[in-house]
Order: sequence, then C-alpha cells, then structure tokens
Amino acid sequence: MADIKTKDSKPKTIKTLNKAVVGTQNIKDNIVSTKEKINENIPNKDNNENSIEYGSNTITGASSITASAVATKFNKYGKKSFVETKENIMKSKVKIKDFKEKRLAKRMEKQAVKTGKGTIKTGKNTIKNGKTAVKTSKEVAIKTQRMAKESVKASKRAAQAAKETAKATARGIKLAIKATISAIKGIIAGTKALIAALIAGGWVAVVVIIIICLVALLCSSIFGIFFSGEKTSSNSITMNDVVRECNQEFADKLQDIQDKNPHDDYVLDGSMASWKDILLIYTIKQSNGMNEHEVMTIDDNKKKIVKQIFWDMNSVSSEVKTEKVTEQGINTQELPKEVDKKVLHIKITSKNAEQMKNEYHFNPAQIKQYDELSSEKYASLWSGAIYGSLDSGEYVNWRQSGQSWSSIKIGNTNSTLGQIGCLVTSISILIEKSGCNTTIKPFNPGTFLEALNKNNAFDGNGNLQYAGVTKAVPNFKYVGNVNLRGKSRSEKLALITQYFNQGYYLTIEVKGATPGNQHWVAITGINANNVNIVDPARDGTDLWSSYEWSKSSQFNYFTAN
Repeated sequence: MADIKTKDSKPKTIKTLNKAVVGTQNIKDNIVSTKEKINENIPNKDNNENSIEYGSNTITGASSITASAVATKFNKYGKKSFVETKENIMKSKVKIKDFKEKRLAKRMEKQAVKTGKGTIKTGKNTIKNGKTAVKTSKEVAIKTQRMAKESVKASKRAAQAAKETAKATARGIKLAIKATISAIKGIIAGTKALIAALIAGGWVAVVVIIIICLVALLCSSIFGIFFSGEKTSSNSITMNDVVRECNQEFADKLQDIQDKNPHDDYVLDGSMASWKDILLIYTIKQSNGMNEHEVMTIDDNKKKIVKQIFWDMNSVSSEVKTEKVTEQGINTQELPKEVDKKVLHIKITSKNAEQMKNEYHFNPAQIKQYDELSSEKYASLWSGAIYGSLDSGEYVNWRQSGQSWSSIKIGNTNSTLGQIGCLVTSISILIEKSGCNTTIKPFNPGTFLEALNKNNAFDGNGNLQYAGVTKAVPNFKYVGNVNLRGKSRSEKLALITQYFNQGYYLTIEVKGATPGNQHWVAITGINANNVNIVDPARDGTDLWSSYEWSKSSQFNYFTAN
C-alpha cells in the first residue's frame, strides 16, 4: 500500500514538467519579441543615432540569434520527453483510480457481511439469507483482492515507464545544456538579450544561466584562449586557422630561400618556437595584466598581432657554402669519393616564452598572469587552440621523453622508449586518434609498448615487427610502406594526401633513414600545402617547417576498425 500512496504525488510532477515546456516556449516568444525590437532600433543610413546605442542594439540582436539556437535545442531534446512523461503518469493515475474504486467496493462488501451476521439473530429465514449474503460477499472480496493486486502491478509498470521517460527527459536537458555551451562564444557578442530570454524560460533556464555565468567568467579572462579553437560561425576565424597560416607562411619562406639560392643540397638547422609559448605571450600581451582584451575570439586585427609575435619569436637566416662531400658511386663496387657541392644552410633561430616576457617588458600584473597560465596544470588545454576541436585529444601532448613511460625498455634491448621510441609513440598517437577499441586500459605510449613487448614485437636490435602491432591492438592493422626517396616536394605531398584522404593513418620518417639517424612522427591532417603532425620529440605541428622535405624518406600506413 505504501507504493500506491507514493504514486499519488505524480500529478504534481506533471505540473512541473508542463511548466518547463511552457518555459521553453516562452524562450522562443521572448526571442521573437527581442528580435522585433532590434529591427525597430537599427538606424537608417541617414540617421545620426548615437553609435553606442546602435552598438547596444546590434549586440542584443546577436544574442537573440544565440538564444534562438539554444531554444531550438531545448525543444528538440526536451519537449518530446516531457510529453511522454505526462502520458505515462496519466496512465498510472487511471490505474490508481480504478484500484480505489475497487477497494471501496471491498469495504462495502465487508459491511454487507456484518449486516448479514446481525440478521442471523432475527430468525431462520433471515439466517438463510444472511449465509447467502456472506457467501456472495466473500466471493466479491476475493475477486476484489485479485483485481487490486493486478492494479498494483499495473501501477508499478506505469511508474517504471514514467521513471524511464524521466531519465530520457534528463538526458534531453543535458544535451540541450551541452548545445548551450557550444554557443557560448556567441554570448561574447551579446549576453544581455540571451539572459533576458532565458529568465522567461522557467526552471531549466536557471541551470543554463549558471553554466553561462561560470563559463563567461572564464571566457572573458585569460583562460578564454583555451576556447579560441572553436568556430562561432561557418566563416569565423579560429586560432588554429591562424596557426596554420603562420606555418604556411613559414614554410613558404623556407621554400623561397631555396628557390633564390642555387644549391646541390641544403641543411635545416634549428626549429620553430613552440606554439604554446607563442599563444601564451599573445594572451598576456592582449590582457595587459587586467583582461583588457578578451582572447577567446579572433578577428583580423588579433590575427595580425599573433603573426607579429610569431615572427618576433622566429627568425630565419641562410648562406650557401661550397663543401667537400663524400659520395658513394652509382656502382657499389666503386670506392667513395669526395666531391665539391654547394650546400645551402638555413638556420632557424627561435625564442621561448621566458625570453619574450623580458623582451616585451611585462608589468607585474602581466607576470602574475604569465606565471598562472604557464602552470603545468593547464598544459593539456593548449591543444584545443593549436590543433582545433577536431584534433585536440590528449595524444597531441604525448612525447617519448620526459614522461612516466620514458624508461620502459624496448623489447629485450637496453634502449628505452625515451631513447628510440619515436615510432612506437607515433603509432600510439594514431591509435588513440582513430578511436578504435583496445583492451589496453589506460592507453598511452607506455602501456602500448608493454603490450608490444608481451607479443614479442621487436627483434634483437629493437626494430619493430609490424605484425606485433595488430597482435597488441587487433583493430589497428599495418597495411604497407611507401618509399619517398628521390621524389620532389610536390610528389611527396601528393602521395601523402592521397593515402590520408583514403582514410589511412600515417607515420612518416623525417630524417632520411640513415643508420643511427631516424625519426618518425604521426601525420594528423593535410591543409593546402601543410602536413600537420604530432611530433614525439617536440612541439612542432607542421611537417616541412620542422624538417627538411628532402629528408622525408618513407611512410607507413595503417587501417583502424
């Protein structure tokens, strides 16, 4: 009986859910109203309306668009669940009502039994009638009890259905809130109208507003840089767009030096500054120690500032030298001989964040922000801005050296992952990026190497046998190898692009594969003439800005299920 009493409170839940549905509709109504007001306030070309007032109206309009998107998400994921919850609880209510009526019938029959017993005292005929009444009452009571039990079962089933629908409703609300967070960047264009619309939306709006307030506090601060890789619209600029442009300009500069300086061979010395350091300096410079400018969104002016900092932190010089180089003849039986060659030396000189902090003369407030933002606790968050939302997993921070797994031995050798584990680390990056199922938990370069060791995946010299990769991770398979030696830059790019676009996962060797001088990196994307990489050795993100294109000797390609 206690279960039945509990179900009596369900109609109140229906009332609360209806308010949420009405609140969702109110959001739409308020958005329409806000939009109409914006249209009334937009000035004509000949109108000398105060520019601040026009700016305020424009911000309100931008917020209405964001609020409309939020309301649409709430309708999509919430309304259907609310209706289903209502219908199931109403069914439960009907069952409970039927049970109450049958329970009342049972009480009346009991009363009839008592009346029958009293009648026994009046005479034999009355006794006979009383016995008949008692018999009938008992039969009715048994039937009533049976029906009551069935009603209770039906009520429980209805209640269970209501609970399941309520869970679906909660999931819908969570999805709607997630959609709201995705729209947070639009809030920077105008928070006022969005909050006004949400306040009219009922209790669900309270949850959204709390999230907005918390996230907005972060977004308007130096921590907004971690959100700068997200798009606000199809044509908006993101930080990783700027990163790609800078990488391309840098690669173009290296190519231009090669084109203008006739040479037989060239040597690339040095590497670009870390993008983490570049964006750290940009953020603090923009903030000026007091969150003077938000760093979450990117426009043309901010892009110019990033590029200026990039070139302040990276410089390139070159010279051509005639050098004697030992070469092996075409015929392997010929002895090696010395020849004179024109060697182009390209030197990249980069600066780190500490150097730029002093060069830009950061004030005490900026230094305080710098110390906070450069903390290791935020290290994993930079990838979203640098690589973009589609390539911002934890794997972009995996390195072979300086990690907890760096001292794990390769096979039966004395060499460690930190020393010669670039290929293992590169493959683990691709496995994680692919999202394929693996029984290795947690998965990282260290646990992957341990699985390879258990499957005897290395020969006596520590060379990886690719069949061992599939033994360790059955859903990730080695397919083949492509030789790039002797090919031009454009030919190499064309081959890499061809295999990448076919859905293969690629690791590429970047130092010429000469004895004792190999290095492998993972390819994560192709953008125009750029090959995006995650490098197990350092923070480089562009293949041929980090390594000589002529030294890209081969690549392996894998499939993932």
